[in-house]
Amino acid sequence: MKFSRWKFNVLLFAMLIGFAVSLQVKNVKGEYQYVPLRVIHDYKVSIESEQKEIENLHRILLDKKNQVKEYEIIKETGGDIEDAMLQELEEQKLIGGFVDVEGPGVILVLNDGTRELFEGEDPNTVLVHDMDVLNLINDLKEAGAEAISINGQRVLATSEMTCAGYTIRINNQVFAQPFIIKAIGDPKTLEAALKAPDSYAQILKEFYGLYVEVNTVLNMKIDKFSEDINHRYLTEVKEGV
Repeated sequence: MKFSRWKFNVLLFAMLIGFAVSLQVKNVKGEYQYVPLRVIHDYKVSIESEQKEIENLHRILLDKKNQVKEYEIIKETGGDIEDAMLQELEEQKLIGGFVDVEGPGVILVLNDGTRELFEGEDPNTVLVHDMDVLNLINDLKEAGAEAISINGQRVLATSEMTCAGYTIRINNQVFAQPFIIKAIGDPKTLEAALKAPDSYAQILKEFYGLYVEVNTVLNMKIDKFSEDINHRYLTEVKEGV
């Protein structure tokens, strides 16, 4: 019997929790070892994020199938496929982040916490990590954000985020706190996604003590992605070769 991806993720999460709990019981020397609850929570959020990404890929696949059908209809009715593809190209440039855009939305400010640590608490608990930024970006996308930037850097589908000491690297650019995230979309919906009691943003603020500020705006500009995208392995297939 083959396990589905969802069942595998649930099984993996259960194993991780079991492993984390076993670490808390006793180590080899007979001493107790503290495992932050945030580590377990991050595993859970990571799995949920993976599931959302799979759902998003299914939606993209369906959209592409529908697009092929539209091209077939245009061809059958004697329409100009080239014009349709040029129009699609402009739309993809707009959606993909390669043109400047403006509109209403929210501005999220994220910074390290300044509260005092509990006895034995890991100092990293009150610091902003790449996983925090990534989860907030996913929440905004889930709420319908049409364009997102972090400290002026446009977020693309291929954008990578990694920790680099007390900074975060985005699109090979290093940024320090505070992290200012702009998202264009329905302001009320985006704000609700960030201010809901069980949202990731509120968990960071109320449970871990990070600085989180959310404001709605009627209009703002988000710059396009201005750097070249280099593909290390991807090459174009030449006709007749």
